[in-house]
Amino acid sequence: MKRLLLLASAIWLMCAAAIAAPDDIKCSGVVVDEQGEPIIGATVTLPGTSTATATDVDGRFTLIVPQGKKLNITYIGYKPVEVVAKPDMGTIPMEVEAQMLKDVVITQSAARTRLTPVAVSTLGAQTIDVKLGNQELPEVLKTTPGVWTTRDGGGFGDAKTNMRGFKSPNVAVMVNGIPINDMEWGGVYWSNWAGLGDVAANIQTQRGLGATIVSTPSVGGTINITTRTIDVEKGGSVWYGMGNDGMNNFGVKVSTGLMKNGWAITVLASRKWGDGYIQGTPFNSYNYFVNVSKRINENHQLALTAFGAPQTHYKRDSNYGGLTIDGYQTYAKRYMGSESMYRYNPTFGYDNNGQMRNSSYNYYHKPQISLNHIWKIDETSSLSSAVYVSLANGGGYSGQGSGLDGYTYSDWRGAQYGELNMKFRRPDGTFDYGAIQDLNAASTNGSKLVMSESINSHKWFGLVSSYKKELELGRNKLNLTGGIDLRYYVGDHKNKINDLYGGEYFIDYSTRKDVDPLLNSAAANPNWKYEKLGIGDIVYRNYLGYTVQEGIYGQGEYTILDGKFNFVLSGALNNTSYW
Repeated sequence: MKRLLLLASAIWLMCAAAIAAPDDIKCSGVVVDEQGEPIIGATVTLPGTSTATATDVDGRFTLIVPQGKKLNITYIGYKPVEVVAKPDMGTIPMEVEAQMLKDVVITQSAARTRLTPVAVSTLGAQTIDVKLGNQELPEVLKTTPGVWTTRDGGGFGDAKTNMRGFKSPNVAVMVNGIPINDMEWGGVYWSNWAGLGDVAANIQTQRGLGATIVSTPSVGGTINITTRTIDVEKGGSVWYGMGNDGMNNFGVKVSTGLMKNGWAITVLASRKWGDGYIQGTPFNSYNYFVNVSKRINENHQLALTAFGAPQTHYKRDSNYGGLTIDGYQTYAKRYMGSESMYRYNPTFGYDNNGQMRNSSYNYYHKPQISLNHIWKIDETSSLSSAVYVSLANGGGYSGQGSGLDGYTYSDWRGAQYGELNMKFRRPDGTFDYGAIQDLNAASTNGSKLVMSESINSHKWFGLVSSYKKELELGRNKLNLTGGIDLRYYVGDHKNKINDLYGGEYFIDYSTRKDVDPLLNSAAANPNWKYEKLGIGDIVYRNYLGYTVQEGIYGQGEYTILDGKFNFVLSGALNNTSYW
């Protein structure tokens, strides 16, 4: 009898618990930003559980949770939102996270401390490691508000970045506070910095005119990549990764951490190579990084950093429009099939010897060496300075035409303005480099089409120094920041013939006039413009470009009534000379 009573009691308690438990409901809503636009990829979670989902391309989400529970909604660059779950949650707005930026120094942040909020997002090392995979470094910023990235031609390191709709020349990019935008055209070739993903401590983006430590703040925004330094823990690691299309990546990293004598040393070396996702785009890249830091005392710290990423890669030429989506669906589908048509490369092909060829090729090595000094003058002032040098060497292929019989450099293009170039095209869709060899071999006046190396090497020297002073004025405060930004740049631009493609010599009737005769051995020859050229001879261009920039910048922030009100005035002035 007692057993029956116990069993009945247990059944009654279970039923009561089931009745008391809240019912699960299917809740749904739309997450939007401050402009009412949908936020793609926001994370919606039930705290304390593994129940989670992400918003779709329309900002919508659906999640089954117990009624009455609260949901957390998070997204990089926006303030977290907590809402009560219900069937129809409607539109849920998220606000941009305008946070106070960390202090200053060139080795730590592109931003300067100020109370006035700045629209800023920061990705830490762990997030970069998780997101990077076999992507290009800028692609980890895809989910950052206001940032748009793409691989452009699809070759290794050919990614490009837009911020707030502005292209690369209008986005200031820095490594440890040192500007890396090209001094002549303003953009960034990410293939030159391919190894930064292995050594990045964080990536900070500021949208719009923020707080930067260079004299030319951009209208699009600022990206600063901070590398590992004295804060790296003691130890080391070895890694190997592999991915689609023959991608391999291995490396080793060793760090002493901060030793008792104040020294810290970090060394990293890695290699990445593969066949490329796009047809005919193999790549090979090495990466090295060395940081030697010395904490001299509580007021002084030095850091010597050297890194580089020598690389070679083929790509799909996207200049002059390339193929449009309609072009791929028209031409590439015919050769590659519907599943692989977007992997089609119009400049990929073979010569008469069966050797793979691609007229879109790049090789470059741009090491950067910097010496950073941090001086804590007293409790209210500091000076951060960095001198740096970059000695770059490299270039890419550039097809040339003699101008005779209508043959010009444009014949090397696989596609332009959305249309496929059919002049040298095999039935299987590959570019017919063998036909160019046959054309040149049959010519009685030399090669009509040749390949040259477009060399764009440079020497770049610079100094960035920033001074900060904090003043207490009773209940008020005045923060002053100012500095200098000096740069000297010499670019060496020339084209050298590296392949006559079956011909005996080359006469350039169209562009030889643009080569300075004083820089050629044939300057004394009155017909030097039309001399017979061979391997290693200069064609198309040969000049040195000098750029000098001097700049100053400053910012003052006045805070009154114990921080209730603050006013900011900032400005910059620079002079740039070209010759």
